[in-house]
Amino acid sequence: MASYLVTGASRGIGLELIKQLLELPDTQVGKVIAITRSHDCFSLKAILDQHPDRTVHIVASVDDTDSVQKAVIDVKSKLGTQGLDVLVNNAGIQAFAPGGTKTVPPEQLEQIFNTNVIGVHRVTSAFLPLLEAGTQKKIINVYVH
Repeated sequence: MASYLVTGASRGIGLELIKQLLELPDTQVGKVIAITRSHDCFSLKAILDQHPDRTVHIVASVDDTDSVQKAVIDVKSKLGTQGLDVLVNNAGIQAFAPGGTKTVPPEQLEQIFNTNVIGVHRVTSAFLPLLEAGTQKKIINVYVH
């Protein structure tokens, strides 16, 4: 039974992935860890409440190193010696620029780069020891354009 960690699990693709993983039998998916930026995730909470023995909700931000490091400690305590099988880097942000690239301020691009590029590296490198202890050792990076 595999363990999965999904960032950006509060809505969209991440929320749907959590839902579909939990629809699989526990012989296939043993533990599902949902990482979100806040506790205010009512749709996610409703799904997790249906499977309290198989789920963990951790609040962390992929653009904050201390937050990610704390999440690693929390996840490790939940998984014990089992390790993490699959890491899904799904968290991301996108700019809305009606005038195209020329209207996006550099500060906004910096924030997007920090979340969508550095955040993926931050999460992957932090969770790598748990992945190495896992059985499947898979990393999935979601990119939506």
